[in-house]
Amino acid sequence: MNSYKNVKLIILGLAMLVLAACGDESVDGGSYELSAATNSQQTSAYVYTAALADILQNDEESEYDIDLEVLPYSGGIGNAELVQNGEADIGIMFNMSSNWAYNGIVAYEEEYPDIRGLVGGMNEYFIGVIASTDFLEKNNINSLKDIADNEIAVNLYANEPGTLAEYNTKLTLEAYGMSYDMIEEFGGSIEFTSNDVIQTAFQDGNADLHIMALGRGHQVISEISTMTDITLMDIEDEYHDFFTDIGYDSGTKFPAGEFNNQDYEVNIPSFYVTYIVNADMDDEIAYHLAKTVNENKEAMAQSHAAMNDFVPEQAGYSARNGNIPLHPGAEEFYEEIGAVD
Repeated sequence: MNSYKNVKLIILGLAMLVLAACGDESVDGGSYELSAATNSQQTSAYVYTAALADILQNDEESEYDIDLEVLPYSGGIGNAELVQNGEADIGIMFNMSSNWAYNGIVAYEEEYPDIRGLVGGMNEYFIGVIASTDFLEKNNINSLKDIADNEIAVNLYANEPGTLAEYNTKLTLEAYGMSYDMIEEFGGSIEFTSNDVIQTAFQDGNADLHIMALGRGHQVISEISTMTDITLMDIEDEYHDFFTDIGYDSGTKFPAGEFNNQDYEVNIPSFYVTYIVNADMDDEIAYHLAKTVNENKEAMAQSHAAMNDFVPEQAGYSARNGNIPLHPGAEEFYEEIGAVD
Protein backbone atom coordinates (compact mmCIF):
# COMPACT_ATOMS: atom_id res chain seq x y z
CA MET A 1 0.00 0.00 0.00
CA ASN A 2 2.80 2.38 0.91
CA SER A 3 4.53 1.48 -2.34
CA TYR A 4 1.35 2.31 -4.27
CA LYS A 5 1.11 5.66 -2.54
CA ASN A 6 4.73 6.38 -3.35
CA VAL A 7 4.13 5.66 -7.05
CA LYS A 8 1.13 8.00 -7.04
CA LEU A 9 3.22 10.75 -5.44
CA ILE A 10 5.98 10.26 -8.01
CA ILE A 11 3.47 10.46 -10.89
CA LEU A 12 1.85 13.55 -9.37
CA GLY A 13 5.24 15.19 -8.97
CA LEU A 14 6.18 14.46 -12.58
CA ALA A 15 2.86 15.86 -13.78
CA MET A 16 3.46 19.05 -11.85
CA LEU A 17 6.92 19.37 -13.40
CA VAL A 18 5.45 18.94 -16.88
CA LEU A 19 2.81 21.60 -16.20
CA ALA A 20 5.45 23.97 -14.87
CA ALA A 21 7.58 23.42 -17.96
CA CYS A 22 4.60 24.14 -20.19
CA GLY A 23 3.95 27.34 -18.27
CA ASP A 24 7.53 28.44 -18.81
CA GLU A 25 7.22 27.71 -22.52
CA SER A 26 4.23 30.06 -22.78
CA VAL A 27 6.49 32.89 -21.64
CA ASP A 28 9.69 31.84 -23.34
CA GLY A 29 8.38 31.43 -26.87
CA GLY A 30 4.97 30.18 -27.97
CA SER A 31 1.98 31.47 -29.88
CA TYR A 32 0.10 34.64 -29.01
CA GLU A 33 -2.95 36.42 -30.36
CA LEU A 34 -2.68 40.16 -29.74
CA SER A 35 -4.66 43.17 -30.89
CA ALA A 36 -3.59 46.72 -31.69
CA ALA A 37 -6.05 49.62 -31.51
CA THR A 38 -5.03 52.25 -34.07
CA ASN A 39 -7.20 54.70 -36.02
CA SER A 40 -9.14 54.69 -39.29
CA GLN A 41 -7.75 52.70 -42.20
CA GLN A 42 -6.72 55.89 -44.03
CA THR A 43 -4.27 56.91 -41.29
CA SER A 44 -0.55 56.29 -41.26
CA ALA A 45 -0.80 54.59 -37.85
CA TYR A 46 -3.16 51.94 -39.19
CA VAL A 47 -1.00 51.34 -42.27
CA TYR A 48 2.36 50.90 -40.56
CA THR A 49 0.84 48.89 -37.70
CA ALA A 50 -0.55 46.52 -40.33
CA ALA A 51 3.00 46.28 -41.66
CA LEU A 52 4.19 45.46 -38.14
CA ALA A 53 1.60 42.67 -37.97
CA ASP A 54 3.04 41.16 -41.17
CA ILE A 55 6.59 41.41 -39.81
CA LEU A 56 5.63 39.66 -36.56
CA GLN A 57 3.73 36.90 -38.35
CA ASN A 58 6.45 36.21 -40.92
CA ASP A 59 9.48 36.35 -38.63
CA GLU A 60 10.72 32.77 -38.98
CA GLU A 61 13.74 33.38 -36.75
CA SER A 62 11.68 34.48 -33.76
CA GLU A 63 10.78 32.11 -30.93
CA TYR A 64 7.41 33.87 -30.75
CA ASP A 65 4.51 33.25 -33.11
CA ILE A 66 2.47 36.44 -32.82
CA ASP A 67 -0.79 37.03 -34.66
CA LEU A 68 -1.50 40.77 -34.33
CA GLU A 69 -5.02 41.90 -35.22
CA VAL A 70 -5.04 45.57 -36.27
CA LEU A 71 -8.20 47.39 -35.17
CA PRO A 72 -9.25 50.58 -37.05
CA TYR A 73 -10.23 52.40 -33.85
CA SER A 74 -10.30 54.27 -31.47
CA GLY A 75 -7.59 56.91 -32.08
CA GLY A 76 -5.17 58.82 -29.92
CA ILE A 77 -7.76 59.59 -27.23
CA GLY A 78 -9.98 56.51 -26.96
CA ASN A 79 -7.21 53.90 -27.17
CA ALA A 80 -6.07 54.64 -23.61
CA GLU A 81 -9.31 53.19 -22.25
CA LEU A 82 -9.09 50.13 -24.51
CA VAL A 83 -5.58 49.30 -23.31
CA GLN A 84 -6.37 50.13 -19.67
CA ASN A 85 -9.38 47.77 -19.72
CA GLY A 86 -7.65 44.98 -21.63
CA GLU A 87 -9.78 45.38 -24.75
CA ALA A 88 -6.60 45.89 -26.81
CA ASP A 89 -3.03 44.78 -26.11
CA ILE A 90 -1.36 47.68 -27.93
CA GLY A 91 -2.71 51.15 -28.55
CA ILE A 92 -1.67 54.02 -30.77
CA MET A 93 -1.49 57.23 -28.74
CA PHE A 94 0.40 60.53 -28.85
CA ASN A 95 3.05 61.60 -26.39
CA MET A 96 0.94 64.34 -24.80
CA SER A 97 -2.34 62.37 -24.85
CA SER A 98 -0.60 59.44 -23.13
CA ASN A 99 0.38 61.87 -20.39
CA TRP A 100 -3.15 63.26 -20.20
CA ALA A 101 -4.59 59.75 -19.87
CA TYR A 102 -2.09 58.57 -17.27
CA ASN A 103 -2.73 61.64 -15.12
CA GLY A 104 -6.43 62.13 -15.87
CA ILE A 105 -6.09 65.65 -17.28
CA VAL A 106 -7.16 67.72 -20.34
CA ALA A 107 -9.17 65.17 -22.36
CA TYR A 108 -9.70 62.70 -19.49
CA GLU A 109 -11.87 62.87 -16.40
CA GLU A 110 -10.17 59.88 -14.77
CA GLU A 111 -6.66 58.49 -14.57
CA TYR A 112 -5.49 55.46 -16.56
CA PRO A 113 -2.70 54.27 -14.25
CA ASP A 114 -2.02 50.93 -15.96
CA ILE A 115 -0.90 52.24 -19.36
CA ARG A 116 2.83 51.97 -20.10
CA GLY A 117 5.08 53.23 -22.87
CA LEU A 118 6.23 50.68 -25.46
CA VAL A 119 7.64 52.73 -28.37
CA GLY A 120 7.89 56.52 -28.53
CA GLY A 121 8.24 59.02 -31.35
CA MET A 122 7.22 56.89 -34.31
CA ASN A 123 6.09 59.78 -36.46
CA GLU A 124 5.59 63.49 -35.96
CA TYR A 125 2.29 65.35 -36.16
CA PHE A 126 1.46 69.04 -35.95
CA ILE A 127 -1.53 71.18 -35.05
CA GLY A 128 -2.66 72.06 -38.56
CA VAL A 129 -4.68 75.23 -39.10
CA ILE A 130 -6.09 75.00 -42.64
CA ALA A 131 -7.94 78.00 -44.07
CA SER A 132 -9.49 78.95 -47.37
CA THR A 133 -7.17 81.52 -48.93
CA ASP A 134 -10.16 83.39 -50.40
CA PHE A 135 -11.69 83.66 -46.92
CA LEU A 136 -8.44 85.03 -45.46
CA GLU A 137 -7.98 87.59 -48.22
CA LYS A 138 -11.63 88.69 -48.20
CA ASN A 139 -11.48 89.41 -44.45
CA ASN A 140 -7.87 90.64 -44.32
CA ILE A 141 -6.93 87.85 -41.88
CA ASN A 142 -3.26 87.14 -41.12
CA SER A 143 -3.75 85.35 -37.80
CA LEU A 144 -6.45 83.54 -35.87
CA LYS A 145 -6.19 86.51 -33.52
CA ASP A 146 -7.79 88.65 -36.23
CA ILE A 147 -10.89 86.44 -36.13
CA ALA A 148 -11.14 86.88 -32.36
CA ASP A 149 -10.38 90.61 -32.32
CA ASN A 150 -12.74 91.49 -35.17
CA GLU A 151 -15.42 88.88 -34.40
CA ILE A 152 -15.34 87.58 -37.96
CA ALA A 153 -17.96 85.01 -38.96
CA VAL A 154 -16.21 81.78 -39.93
CA ASN A 155 -17.53 78.43 -41.11
CA LEU A 156 -15.45 76.02 -39.03
CA TYR A 157 -15.37 72.34 -39.99
CA ALA A 158 -14.04 70.03 -37.27
CA ASN A 159 -13.55 66.31 -36.80
CA GLU A 160 -15.88 64.38 -34.53
CA PRO A 161 -15.82 65.18 -30.77
CA GLY A 162 -13.56 62.87 -28.78
CA THR A 163 -10.88 62.64 -31.48
CA LEU A 164 -7.47 64.23 -31.02
CA ALA A 165 -8.14 66.38 -34.09
CA GLU A 166 -11.20 67.84 -32.36
CA TYR A 167 -9.22 68.44 -29.17
CA ASN A 168 -6.63 70.27 -31.25
CA THR A 169 -9.47 72.44 -32.57
CA LYS A 170 -10.87 73.19 -29.13
CA LEU A 171 -7.45 73.89 -27.60
CA THR A 172 -6.33 76.14 -30.46
CA LEU A 173 -9.46 78.25 -30.17
CA GLU A 174 -8.88 78.44 -26.41
CA ALA A 175 -5.28 79.59 -26.91
CA TYR A 176 -6.60 82.53 -28.96
CA GLY A 177 -9.34 83.33 -26.45
CA MET A 178 -12.15 81.74 -28.45
CA SER A 179 -14.64 78.90 -28.06
CA TYR A 180 -17.26 77.11 -30.14
CA ASP A 181 -19.94 79.30 -28.61
CA MET A 182 -18.03 82.43 -29.61
CA ILE A 183 -17.70 81.22 -33.21
CA GLU A 184 -21.49 81.02 -33.35
CA GLU A 185 -21.86 84.38 -31.59
CA PHE A 186 -19.71 85.92 -34.35
CA GLY A 187 -22.30 84.69 -36.86
CA GLY A 188 -20.26 81.69 -37.95
CA SER A 189 -21.01 77.96 -37.82
CA ILE A 190 -19.41 74.72 -36.63
CA GLU A 191 -19.87 71.33 -38.22
CA PHE A 192 -18.42 68.19 -36.65
CA THR A 193 -17.97 65.65 -39.39
CA SER A 194 -15.73 63.22 -41.26
CA ASN A 195 -12.69 63.91 -43.41
CA ASP A 196 -14.50 63.23 -46.68
CA VAL A 197 -17.19 65.80 -45.83
CA ILE A 198 -14.52 68.32 -44.82
CA GLN A 199 -12.72 67.76 -48.12
CA THR A 200 -15.92 68.31 -50.11
CA ALA A 201 -16.79 71.41 -48.08
CA PHE A 202 -13.48 73.07 -48.97
CA GLN A 203 -13.79 72.11 -52.61
CA ASP A 204 -17.35 73.51 -52.74
CA GLY A 205 -16.32 76.75 -51.03
CA ASN A 206 -18.39 76.09 -47.90
CA ALA A 207 -15.52 75.60 -45.42
CA ASP A 208 -13.46 78.54 -44.21
CA LEU A 209 -11.37 76.90 -41.49
CA HIS A 210 -10.31 73.43 -40.30
CA ILE A 211 -8.01 72.65 -37.33
CA MET A 212 -6.62 69.13 -37.14
CA ALA A 213 -3.81 66.68 -36.44
CA LEU A 214 -1.58 67.25 -39.47
CA GLY A 215 1.05 64.85 -40.72
CA ARG A 216 3.47 65.34 -43.58
CA GLY A 217 1.79 64.59 -46.88
CA HIS A 218 -1.61 64.18 -45.18
CA GLN A 219 -3.85 62.52 -47.78
CA VAL A 220 -6.98 64.64 -47.23
CA ILE A 221 -5.11 67.97 -47.19
CA SER A 222 -3.09 66.91 -50.24
CA GLU A 223 -6.30 66.29 -52.16
CA ILE A 224 -7.90 69.55 -50.96
CA SER A 225 -4.81 71.53 -52.00
CA THR A 226 -4.97 70.21 -55.57
CA MET A 227 -8.56 71.44 -55.98
CA THR A 228 -8.72 74.54 -53.76
CA ASP A 229 -6.41 77.37 -52.77
CA ILE A 230 -5.74 76.84 -49.08
CA THR A 231 -3.29 78.35 -46.58
CA LEU A 232 -1.56 76.63 -43.66
CA MET A 233 -1.59 79.24 -40.92
CA ASP A 234 1.04 79.87 -38.26
CA ILE A 235 0.40 79.64 -34.55
CA GLU A 236 2.55 82.54 -33.41
CA ASP A 237 5.29 82.05 -30.83
CA GLU A 238 3.39 83.97 -28.17
CA TYR A 239 0.79 81.19 -28.07
CA HIS A 240 3.22 78.26 -27.94
CA ASP A 241 3.56 78.30 -24.16
CA PHE A 242 -0.13 77.42 -23.93
CA PHE A 243 0.59 74.20 -25.82
CA THR A 244 3.95 73.28 -24.31
CA ASP A 245 2.38 73.56 -20.84
CA ILE A 246 0.11 70.62 -21.74
CA GLY A 247 2.72 68.47 -23.46
CA TYR A 248 3.05 69.63 -27.07
CA ASP A 249 6.48 70.32 -28.54
CA SER A 250 7.65 73.66 -29.88
CA GLY A 251 10.64 74.66 -31.94
CA THR A 252 10.14 72.44 -34.98
CA LYS A 253 8.38 73.75 -38.07
CA PHE A 254 6.14 72.06 -40.58
CA PRO A 255 8.29 71.86 -43.72
CA ALA A 256 7.59 73.59 -47.00
CA GLY A 257 6.56 71.64 -50.07
CA GLU A 258 4.28 69.07 -48.43
CA PHE A 259 1.17 70.28 -50.28
CA ASN A 260 0.32 71.98 -53.53
CA ASN A 261 1.44 75.66 -53.56
CA GLN A 262 2.79 75.36 -50.00
CA ASP A 263 6.23 76.88 -50.58
CA TYR A 264 6.65 78.12 -47.00
CA GLU A 265 7.40 76.68 -43.57
CA VAL A 266 4.69 76.83 -40.92
CA ASN A 267 5.30 77.62 -37.26
CA ILE A 268 3.00 75.23 -35.35
CA PRO A 269 3.30 73.00 -32.24
CA SER A 270 4.06 69.33 -32.83
CA PHE A 271 3.67 65.96 -31.10
CA TYR A 272 4.58 62.30 -31.64
CA VAL A 273 2.78 59.00 -32.16
CA THR A 274 3.46 56.34 -29.52
CA TYR A 275 2.56 52.74 -28.80
CA ILE A 276 1.26 51.98 -25.33
CA VAL A 277 0.53 48.64 -23.61
CA ASN A 278 -0.92 47.54 -20.30
CA ALA A 279 1.41 47.11 -17.32
CA ASP A 280 0.24 43.47 -17.10
CA MET A 281 1.77 42.52 -20.45
CA ASP A 282 4.46 39.88 -20.01
CA ASP A 283 7.93 41.44 -19.88
CA GLU A 284 9.34 39.18 -22.58
CA ILE A 285 6.52 39.98 -25.00
CA ALA A 286 6.91 43.72 -24.40
CA TYR A 287 10.66 43.35 -24.94
CA HIS A 288 10.07 41.46 -28.19
CA LEU A 289 7.54 44.00 -29.50
CA ALA A 290 9.79 46.98 -28.73
CA LYS A 291 12.74 45.20 -30.33
CA THR A 292 10.75 44.30 -33.45
CA VAL A 293 9.55 47.87 -34.05
CA ASN A 294 13.00 49.34 -33.46
CA GLU A 295 14.75 46.88 -35.76
CA ASN A 296 12.22 47.16 -38.60
CA LYS A 297 11.94 50.90 -39.16
CA GLU A 298 12.77 50.63 -42.86
CA ALA A 299 10.23 47.88 -43.52
CA MET A 300 7.50 49.81 -41.72
CA ALA A 301 8.47 53.02 -43.55
CA GLN A 302 8.01 51.22 -46.87
CA SER A 303 4.34 50.81 -45.96
CA HIS A 304 3.98 54.49 -45.03
CA ALA A 305 6.57 57.26 -45.30
CA ALA A 306 5.46 58.69 -41.93
CA MET A 307 7.71 56.13 -40.23
CA ASN A 308 10.74 57.90 -41.71
CA ASP A 309 10.36 60.29 -38.75
CA PHE A 310 11.11 57.48 -36.31
CA VAL A 311 14.45 57.65 -34.47
CA PRO A 312 15.00 54.25 -32.79
CA GLU A 313 17.81 55.66 -30.65
CA GLN A 314 15.23 57.92 -28.94
CA ALA A 315 12.32 55.45 -28.73
CA GLY A 316 12.68 55.07 -24.97
CA TYR A 317 13.06 58.77 -24.17
CA SER A 318 10.61 60.08 -21.58
CA ALA A 319 9.35 62.99 -23.68
CA ARG A 320 8.78 60.76 -26.71
CA ASN A 321 6.56 58.54 -24.52
CA GLY A 322 4.66 61.34 -22.84
CA ASN A 323 6.62 61.08 -19.59
CA ILE A 324 4.68 58.00 -18.50
CA PRO A 325 6.47 54.89 -17.17
CA LEU A 326 7.93 52.56 -19.75
CA HIS A 327 6.86 48.94 -19.63
CA PRO A 328 9.71 47.07 -17.83
CA GLY A 329 10.19 44.74 -20.80
CA ALA A 330 10.53 47.65 -23.22
CA GLU A 331 12.74 49.53 -20.79
CA GLU A 332 15.10 46.55 -20.59
CA PHE A 333 15.51 46.59 -24.36
CA TYR A 334 16.10 50.37 -24.49
CA GLU A 335 18.68 50.17 -21.75
CA GLU A 336 20.54 47.54 -23.74
CA ILE A 337 20.73 49.78 -26.84
CA GLY A 338 21.16 53.07 -24.98
CA ALA A 339 17.80 54.51 -26.06
CA VAL A 340 16.73 55.88 -22.67
CA ASP A 341 17.42 59.32 -21.23
